[in-house]
Amino acid sequence: MPEPKPSLEQIAEQLRQAEAAGDPSKQGIALNNLGDYYKDQRETAKAVEHFQKALVFFNVLDDREKKATVLNNLGGALVDAKQYPQALEQFALALGVYGAINQPFGQAMALNNMGGVHLTLGAYEEARKQFILSASFFRSAAAPAWEGQALENLAAAEASTGNTKAAIESYGRALIIWQQQNQIDRQAMIMNRIASMHAAAGESKHAIELHSRALALSQKAGNVPLEASTRASLGRVHFESKNWAASRQEFEHALRIFKDNGDKRGQAVALLGLGRLDVATGHEFLRSAAAMFHEIGDAAGEQTALDQLPEAEPLEQAKVRPA
Repeated sequence: MPEPKPSLEQIAEQLRQAEAAGDPSKQGIALNNLGDYYKDQRETAKAVEHFQKALVFFNVLDDREKKATVLNNLGGALVDAKQYPQALEQFALALGVYGAINQPFGQAMALNNMGGVHLTLGAYEEARKQFILSASFFRSAAAPAWEGQALENLAAAEASTGNTKAAIESYGRALIIWQQQNQIDRQAMIMNRIASMHAAAGESKHAIELHSRALALSQKAGNVPLEASTRASLGRVHFESKNWAASRQEFEHALRIFKDNGDKRGQAVALLGLGRLDVATGHEFLRSAAAMFHEIGDAAGEQTALDQLPEAEPLEQAKVRPA
């Protein structure tokens, strides 16, 4: 597990000692740590202020590695402040410094951050290019987990441009990395994303297969919230396939898990699915009833059934369907 970050008091003491010793490098480090602290606390203005102060020290010292780190951190704080052009400027400066000192991991981080900003701004092609480069640099830096994240980001950018095939391919590359890293939760999450794309394309069979694999992985990992969300996804695909029984089973199971975990949003999602299911099955029963009344020549009964539907359907469409 990562070590806990220092408290505000500890960082303030670190800065006091650095100032007393007249050590500009340690002062810059302490100021960067203060910026990081305030960023975590969502006090963005203070974070930006302290990162900028730290930057002054590392510029004077010509410590390019620490300067690049602070530039990246400053860019992140500016993203939090929604100052996207300024954030891109800092990330681009960091990228240049990391390139000058031949640090591929830093270059990858800067590019990944730039891609994230462009994704937020809807500049999907720019984001795509940067995520491709980022993944390549992470591979050079032998940082597979970060490469996997960059590939997921790339898939999101490709999906935003409507290139579903490329998005699925990028998710597939990320999936291989998470399998190699034995990251079961991440495998399940990516399978769910790919499944959703297949479902949107009307490829229910592929979607159900992938959601089912994701469900098994989430159970193996003991990730109960992920299991619940996966079941809700399965419920939606079964609903679109008109497999009412399977859809109800998944939504009801998901609802129980969401309730046990106090997840009100999840409960609402599951209840919405069940509500839509009740409406859909009710309509199926009404259509079947109308068709049967029509078959036996009971026009009044047929009309009564059709009147319960939002819009009366032509008689030739009111055929008996499995409820």
